[in-house]
Amino acid sequence: MYLKNEDKIAEISHLIPHSLNMYGVSEDQNEKVLKKIYGLQLRKMRLMRGYTQTRVAKAVSVTFQQIQKYEKGVNAVSIMNELKLAEFLKCDRNYFVKPLIDNGHKFLNKNITWKEREHDNQD
Repeated sequence: MYLKNEDKIAEISHLIPHSLNMYGVSEDQNEKVLKKIYGLQLRKMRLMRGYTQTRVAKAVSVTFQQIQKYEKGVNAVSIMNELKLAEFLKCDRNYFVKPLIDNGHKFLNKNITWKEREHDNQD
């Protein structure tokens, strides 16, 4: 099978580890990294499918500028648009955050003790 935009996809893949290394500094930084990784993954999948930003934008009812902002990590994607993007791009919505999950990054800053977990499970 021929992979479309193979050189661009490889370039994006090389950017991901650098972004992952910036995770864990602060909650604000974590949010920036999350949006950056999400955007890189979105761009990678879009290119793998051979779609333009305009085509994706029309499919999910946003402007191509919004897709640009998602891909650059400037704007966060709403849950509704995430579902639309995953459906249109024919991928699982976890794909967009897979590098973070695969590297064991957590989204909660608070360390929860076993006692607190037991209490939460009783509710």
